[in-house]
Amino acid sequence: MDTLHKNITIFFEELLTDLQCQQDTKSYIVGIYGKYKTSQFALANESITGLFAEARNKQDFASYQNLGDWLFYSKSMFPNSLKNASQSYYDNIAKLSYYNCYRIIKSWKIYEELADQFTPLSNRVKNILDEKIKINS
Repeated sequence: MDTLHKNITIFFEELLTDLQCQQDTKSYIVGIYGKYKTSQFALANESITGLFAEARNKQDFASYQNLGDWLFYSKSMFPNSLKNASQSYYDNIAKLSYYNCYRIIKSWKIYEELADQFTPLSNRVKNILDEKIKINS
């Protein structure tokens, strides 16, 4: 694990210590922030609707996962970047993406919790980040 990823992981682990969810889910959420330390997986210039349609046509786990993760990251860090549709639209795409990850894998409860609790979890994380590191939205 490179130093930057390790430092980001430690930083977010400490920030999200009190996040109420399963420990595995919390660890997964922390990992999302390490994933986007570079723009390799970023979807800022992509059509979320188009990507979801492609993932659905292919039933591609990685595409669903990246969509859900990107929407969680964006909603909790930069919610104003999600401006081409309503918040409920983005939430529903994320929930469906995580649900499809759960359905494809069948045994990872993390994705079930992320699908069922996307809105409250992403809102709680955003509130924690706003409070502790003063992110401007």
